[in-house]
Amino acid sequence: MALLRALLLINRQSRQGEANAQAARDTLEGLGVDVLLGDFAKPEDVAEEIDQYADDVDTIVLGGGDGTLNLAAASVLRSGKPMGVLPLGTANDFARTLLIPTDLEGACRNVVDGVVHPVDLGQCNDIYFVNVASIGLAVRACEYRSDVAKRWFGALGYASNVFSAYRDTEAFDVEVRCGDERHQLHSIQLAIGNGRYFGGGLAVASDAALDDGRLDLYSLKPQSLGKLIGMLPSLVRGPDKSVQGVQLLEGTEFHVSTGQPMPINTDGEILTETPATFRVLPGALSVKVPAEYIERYASNASTAA
Repeated sequence: MALLRALLLINRQSRQGEANAQAARDTLEGLGVDVLLGDFAKPEDVAEEIDQYADDVDTIVLGGGDGTLNLAAASVLRSGKPMGVLPLGTANDFARTLLIPTDLEGACRNVVDGVVHPVDLGQCNDIYFVNVASIGLAVRACEYRSDVAKRWFGALGYASNVFSAYRDTEAFDVEVRCGDERHQLHSIQLAIGNGRYFGGGLAVASDAALDDGRLDLYSLKPQSLGKLIGMLPSLVRGPDKSVQGVQLLEGTEFHVSTGQPMPINTDGEILTETPATFRVLPGALSVKVPAEYIERYASNASTAA
């Protein structure tokens, strides 16, 4: 059996970055992987590393959170190589969806023993997203995000940001076009999901998946903080049509416009704004996933060894 060659990309300038990079390299090499350790100073430089070295390896291994995957998505797509994920971020919603182990050793073993499975990729204007793109509340929460909160409170820091942002988020009017349908919505949060989870464990829809070939849109109507808190259980499991205060749509392409340009949060990165076209690219990314995921959720999907 040929030796697996992997490009390992972890931001070694980040907190714990150097230690994580060395630990991941040692673990992968212990599993018989020929590791090429990339080096980049800023998260946005990860794409250049992939473009430079992808032709020399069999798989691209990304260590970090969903923001790292977002910044790397275009280059991984160009490379045509399968992606391995080491969930070293705070929320790790992409890995959560695909049942990728959260411990470093388990995630490294998945790089070697996992099944290559095609998953969808979302696109917002010319920006890709793996989990969700949001307008409104999530954008303000992203602006309030702090490294201190992430360090001390982890995913709870996201919830703290949301409630802080709620006070300063104004409702907005938005038009959503999907096929021949037009919807006029009044919202404090519009989320369009490719995957299932975002924001540290909230779900876009109760039946959303990364390989269903569709996007799920929900609009959260303006309401009191008390009602919003009462909705949290449904937002965690994923809203459905029985949930009051939420409007749901699904499709493969949405055109979204607002009265004034509004910033859009894609996987925690604010890189584009409205008006925007959202579309799904079915099966665009190949990702190493555990056999458990295939058995539980994708038994009828086509896979490659």
